[in-house]
Amino acid sequence: MYVICEWDSIAKNNSAFQRSLANLETQVINKCNVEWAPRRFNAVKALSPDEGGYGRTTILPALFADGAGTALDTTSGGGDPDGTWRLLLTTAGNQTLLQGASTGSTISEDFKIAWAGLAFPNKNEHISEIKFQIGDRKYGRIDLEVMLSYNKPAIIFEEGFLLDEETSFHLYGYVEGPIPVAHDQYTGVHQRIVMLGAAYFKVISKVLGNCAAPI
Repeated sequence: MYVICEWDSIAKNNSAFQRSLANLETQVINKCNVEWAPRRFNAVKALSPDEGGYGRTTILPALFADGAGTALDTTSGGGDPDGTWRLLLTTAGNQTLLQGASTGSTISEDFKIAWAGLAFPNKNEHISEIKFQIGDRKYGRIDLEVMLSYNKPAIIFEEGFLLDEETSFHLYGYVEGPIPVAHDQYTGVHQRIVMLGAAYFKVISKVLGNCAAPI
């Protein structure tokens, strides 16, 4: 179902991973073609589709919120700095790490996400275990402590998942304690949790705003 690996190695050299991404993209494009018809996808113009087309970009932080439900954009103030995948974690134990940013923790309307995995580009890792839920379907727990032996750890799914528009998403994790308190009473640790894959958008105007602005 998944592999924990060095991100740069698998991205460059692993043909199975490349095939998995291609299969996931085909699955999502087929769904978009049906549900967003008559719009069609042109890979050459993915970032700037013609009228009557839909596009593809990276998975933007603003499509998600932190554990408190604060969207990862510069207006809402999610992420530390705002609008990034870098989260400030202030409590130890089991908690929500990421969720859909729209009402009901859902993926925004007119977006479909091809989710291939997660990257954890930290020198210090603070999350020892994760699990997730897509809609009403729950997935089993995954231990991440082996990542402590990697330089650029990532977890890659063998088949990937479709996060559909207006469908809820939650990523849960166990944050190791104790959480440090500095001499000035600043409390917390930072962890980047980067969604890997691609986001497909039906309406280009929704991704033309300022960088890190709300979706």
